[in-house]
Amino acid sequence: MKQTIAIILLCLFHSVLWAEESSCPNAKHYPISTNLGKPTDLSHHLVFTSTEIPKKEIHEIKRLFQTNPVAFANGEIPNFGNTANQFWFCFVLHNDENHNKRTITFIKYPLLDEVQFFALRESGEINKNIQGRRYPFRNRDKDYRGFSFATELLPSETVTYFVGVKTDSSVSVPLMIADEKHFDSYESIDTLLQGMFFGIVCVMSLYNLFVYFMVKDKAYLFYVNYLILAAILFQLSLQGLLPVLFLPDAPELVYNAHNFLYFIFLLSCFPMSITFMNLKDNAPILYRVFMGLSIIPVICLLLLPFLPYRPLNQFGDLLSFCLAFYALFVSYYVSFVKKFPPARFYFFGYFMLIIGGLTTVLKYMGFFPVNVFTENAFQAATAIEVLLMAFGLGDRISVVQKEKERIQLKAEINKQKLIAYGKELKLAQKLQESTLPQILPKFPGLSIKTGYFPASLVGGDFYDLTVYGKQQICGLIADVTGHGVPAAIEAAMLKIAYMQTLAFANKPGKVLESINVSLAGNYKNQFLTASAIFIDLEQKVLRVANAGHPALYKFNENSKSIEVIRPKGKLIGYSKEGMYPEEVHSLIKGDKLLLFTDGIWDLWENGDSGEEVLLDWLFQRKGESVESLYGGIDEHIRLRNKEGPADDDITFILFEIT
Repeated sequence: MKQTIAIILLCLFHSVLWAEESSCPNAKHYPISTNLGKPTDLSHHLVFTSTEIPKKEIHEIKRLFQTNPVAFANGEIPNFGNTANQFWFCFVLHNDENHNKRTITFIKYPLLDEVQFFALRESGEINKNIQGRRYPFRNRDKDYRGFSFATELLPSETVTYFVGVKTDSSVSVPLMIADEKHFDSYESIDTLLQGMFFGIVCVMSLYNLFVYFMVKDKAYLFYVNYLILAAILFQLSLQGLLPVLFLPDAPELVYNAHNFLYFIFLLSCFPMSITFMNLKDNAPILYRVFMGLSIIPVICLLLLPFLPYRPLNQFGDLLSFCLAFYALFVSYYVSFVKKFPPARFYFFGYFMLIIGGLTTVLKYMGFFPVNVFTENAFQAATAIEVLLMAFGLGDRISVVQKEKERIQLKAEINKQKLIAYGKELKLAQKLQESTLPQILPKFPGLSIKTGYFPASLVGGDFYDLTVYGKQQICGLIADVTGHGVPAAIEAAMLKIAYMQTLAFANKPGKVLESINVSLAGNYKNQFLTASAIFIDLEQKVLRVANAGHPALYKFNENSKSIEVIRPKGKLIGYSKEGMYPEEVHSLIKGDKLLLFTDGIWDLWENGDSGEEVLLDWLFQRKGESVESLYGGIDEHIRLRNKEGPADDDITFILFEIT
């Protein structure tokens, strides 16, 4: 009898073990130290199945894997096109290290309506999280535009994960894992790159809007409208940034906005294309066909409240597919048959957009695999198209003016070009001024004075002051190479990179490092010097990092000399591998700080080194207030200007701990 009971218990115990092991059938354990915690694609370790009836409970999910046919990703990122099925994935992680490991499981694709994460521990504990596009943003374990699930793995612990996805868009599941530190770095770089894209598009939108008010050509207005609707709003939805930036607690609005923005984007293409290629005059028949086709997205917009999301989204993909080829045919006809030169920019720009757009659409339909190219093709193509269209608009204006003004004298044409160039310089000046602080931060116990004196209409210096926390202020001063419109755009790029950096960097060294990573290779082989500081008024601490910039001067009325602070650091843009060590200095009441660009040395240069004369001047006036010091520097600038225009821009920031 005892032997019989023992055999029965042994069989039951074996059955339990077998059932537990088969909950993720044939899945090999993945040691988390394999890739040193860096973001790793899990497609080599995924087992998956699907169901028409959604599952939400763990016992249903286990049964699903035991009863349904399962498949293996085998290194290919799962991509199933537009389907109503719910897909479940499982994989097994093993902590082969001797300490706790906080891991982040994340999905890069942001258009999933519902994502369920389950973590089954050996202890029997189950961690669960439900998130997705139709759930509040706060459900995500990380502030990331994709979906993230954090798990703390104990030493030698093995955890089985189940991930379920369902969406009315296409089902693409680039499932990855990383430790928390590497995930944060990955997410930061992703945020910076997105910021760079949207920043450049915003700058181009503002610039072309200014040009529209100058030349009153509606092509610029339609182009700005296209940039805002297609390259900004629709891309915000497509990249999953709407809940991150604007609507964290309105998931249904985020969900419904996607199709709305999709058809608004398609609609915005028509007036821009018609005007850009001057279709009414160059191809009247094709113009009428274009006008007829423009009714389709209008009808789709009207049907949004009445038809389900999925069929409209699928129709949008099909419509964009057809419109892309028709627009390419029309632009080819106008540019090479009718020989309208500006249309060539449209043709090549739209050709790039078609490559990116079709790649994305075919990926969504499940025909193309998910990889770095197919994930980013549309956004990259949009950026290229924006630049080509901008060149095309300029060319178009030139052609149209020549057609309208061919009877004018050549001298008059040249005169108008000079006037237009002067206005563009004014626009560049306004654009650059918009990157500088309009109002200085105010803190009890801190006085600030700033001076900005460009050597020409548009300078190459930049500075910014940002409140960071309740008792901290972050300052950045930089010397950007170049002048004119390029300098203004580069300063805007620096401003965008800097503001994006402040979202995650709380140290000046990290600020410079992140700016360098963003701008290296994107600055047309030009470099810039910069100095970043953090002032903590509560702790009375100054942190400084430097990238080849002139030193910061620190002094007070009791100083025996001017303290010169200049940590080592390479120029920004020289190499993405640049490191920027920091120096930490204590502050006391009465301390004054001076940050500046090297143009200020020219004010005191008189045969000897301007820096030495400036240090002597500051030492003699060390007891004066920042207002008095500002007045003294301003007087030197006025005296120097009487001798002739300055050779370099002059920018400085004065702080005083009061």
